[in-house]
Amino acid sequence: MISNKQKNDEDIFQESIQFHQSGDLSNAQKGFEYLISKYPGSSDLLNSLGTLNLQMGEDKKGCSLLEKSLQINPNQPMISFNLGNSYLNQKNTSKALEFYTMTITKAPEYLEAYIKKGDLLTNLKIHNDAIDCFKNALKLAPKNLQILNAIGVNLLEIGEANDALEYFTQCLKIDKTIAILYNNAGLAAYKINRFNESIEYFNICINKSPTTGYFYSNRGLSFQALKKLNLAMDDFIKCISLDPKYPESYWNKSLLHLFKGNYKDGWELYEYRWQSFARKWARTYPKKLWLGNESVKNKVIFIYPEQGHGDFIHCYRYVALLKNLHPKKIILEVTEPFYKLIKSQDLEVEVIGPNTQPSKFDFYSPIMSLPLAFKTEISNVPNKCPYLLTNFNKNKMWEEKFKNNNELRVGLCWSGNPLHKNNHNRSMSLDDFSELISFPFEFYSLQKDIPHEDLKILNNSKIINHQNLLSDFSDTASFVNKMDIIISVDTVIAHLAGSLGKKTFLLLPDRSSFLWMSERKDSPWYPTIKIFRQKTLGDWNNCIKEIIKELKS
Repeated sequence: MISNKQKNDEDIFQESIQFHQSGDLSNAQKGFEYLISKYPGSSDLLNSLGTLNLQMGEDKKGCSLLEKSLQINPNQPMISFNLGNSYLNQKNTSKALEFYTMTITKAPEYLEAYIKKGDLLTNLKIHNDAIDCFKNALKLAPKNLQILNAIGVNLLEIGEANDALEYFTQCLKIDKTIAILYNNAGLAAYKINRFNESIEYFNICINKSPTTGYFYSNRGLSFQALKKLNLAMDDFIKCISLDPKYPESYWNKSLLHLFKGNYKDGWELYEYRWQSFARKWARTYPKKLWLGNESVKNKVIFIYPEQGHGDFIHCYRYVALLKNLHPKKIILEVTEPFYKLIKSQDLEVEVIGPNTQPSKFDFYSPIMSLPLAFKTEISNVPNKCPYLLTNFNKNKMWEEKFKNNNELRVGLCWSGNPLHKNNHNRSMSLDDFSELISFPFEFYSLQKDIPHEDLKILNNSKIINHQNLLSDFSDTASFVNKMDIIISVDTVIAHLAGSLGKKTFLLLPDRSSFLWMSERKDSPWYPTIKIFRQKTLGDWNNCIKEIIKELKS
C-alpha cells in the first residue's frame, strides 16, 4: 500500500473500496479509518467503515458507525435495514424492530424490510402486529408465497383458523408442490374440527415428503380426534422412527396411552411435556428431581404447580400419599388463587405462594409428575374423596345467602378459561341450559368470570349470580360445597366439586381431556362424578336431555 501522503483522498477512497471488494479487509479498514479522521462528518465513509466492521465481526463498532451515518443522513433505508439485520444477529430484538420500522418509513416499498420485521414479530409472538406487517407487504407482492403463508401461520396462532385456511389455500393455488403448505392447511382444518379434510391435506403432505416425521404426528392428531386410535398410534410411532428427537410425538403418544387407560406407558411418556409445550415452564434446581425412585424418608421435598387450576386440584390428592412416605417436610408451592384454600388443608405441609423462595430441600417434583412417581394405574388410582376441606366460617357465610326453602340447589359452570387450547370445544353457551333452568330448582352460577356474550342471558334468567363474592378458590370451594348437585363443563369447578365429594354431572365435548378417557360414564378419579358426553362435536343437546332425565328421577 502506497503511503497516504503520496495519494490524494479520492485515490485512497477508491483503493479502499477495491481492497474491500477483493476481501483485503485489513487494508480497506486502514484506508477508511484514515479518511474518517479527516472527514468525520461523511455519512458515506461512516457507512463504508461500519459495513466493513460488521463483516469483520465487530458488530457493536459497526452498528455505532452506521448509526452515526444515519444521524448525518437519515434517508438511507439500506443502512437502517442492515442495522436491523445486525441487531437481530446480536439478539437485540427491540433495536432490530426499531431499524426495520425506520426502513419501512423511509422506503415504503422495501419488501424485504416488511418480511424481516414480520418474521421477527412472529418469533416474538406479537402475532397481530405481524399480520398487519405482512398484509402491508402483500400489497407490494400479492402472490408472494412466503408472505401469504406467514399471514396464515400468525392467524393460526391467534385462533383464527378459518381465515388462516383461506391463506394456505391461496398458497396452494399458486404452488401445489410444497409439502409444508399442505401441512399448514391440515393444521388449520384440524383446528376448526374438519378432521377428514385435515387428513386429506396431511396425506398429500406425506406423499410429497414421506420422511418428514412431524407430518405423521400431525396426521395422528386428526386420526385421534376421529377416534381412530390405532391409526393415530401408528402415526406417532412412525414419527418417532423417522425423527427420534421430535418431542411432540412422544407427548402425543403419552396422551393417547392415558386416554386409552394405559397409565404405565402414558405417565412415563408424559414427562416429554418438558421438551414439548411445557418447555417454557420447566424448572431446574441443583437438587434431584424426584420421580418415585428414591426414598424421601426424613428428607425435605418441594412440590410446585404446573399447567391449569384443574390439573393442580386433580394431583393435590398425592400430597396425602407423599406424607405416608414419612418425609421430614413437604413444601408445596401454589398459585395465588389457591393459597388460602390449600394453606388451611394440612398444617404439617408448608404452603408457599408463587413469589416465595422455598427453604432448603433435598428433592423436588412438579405436581403432575406425582402420578408417575406413585406408579398410578387404573387399578390403584387414589380416589378417596373428599380430599379437600372447606372453611367453616365461609360455609356459614354462604348458608346465610341462600333462600330458606327445600328446593334443590344446582350449581352451574358452563365456560372455561378462553386461553385453553380446547376451550372452543369444551365450553358452552349459557343459552344451552335454557330448557334445564325451566325446572323448579334453585340455580346458581359458579362462574368467577362470565363470558361477555352470556351476561345479558344471565341477567334475564332466574340463575342466581354471586360472582362478586368469589375472590379466590377458598370462596368458590365453600360455595360449591353448599350445592346439592354441580353441573359443569370440564373446568376447575368439576375438579373442585369432585375433590369435595359433591354429586357432579360433567359435560364433555366429543373431543375431551385424556383424564376422562373414552366412553366411560364414570371417573376412576372422582367417584361422585357422572359423565355426559356429546354424540356430535359441538352439539350439547343430547347431554342436556340426559341430565334432565337424571334430575327428574
